[in-house]
Amino acid sequence: MKILSTSYTHSQGFRALKRLHRSVIHNRVLPNDLHKLYKALIHFERYIERLAHQQSDLKKKFKQK
Repeated sequence: MKILSTSYTHSQGFRALKRLHRSVIHNRVLPNDLHKLYKALIHFERYIERLAHQQSDLKKKFKQK
């Protein structure tokens, strides 16, 4: 997984916060680890977006043939 140094979008931050909130509700996270987990989740959200974009590009490429 490649970590990019550009800023995050509002939607990426919101989705990461939503995942973090779900984890807190289910008691899967210690309070000391909230900041670390949020940083990891925001990177994860960006990674998921890039994968989805690559998949859509591949689908378009195969439709053209």
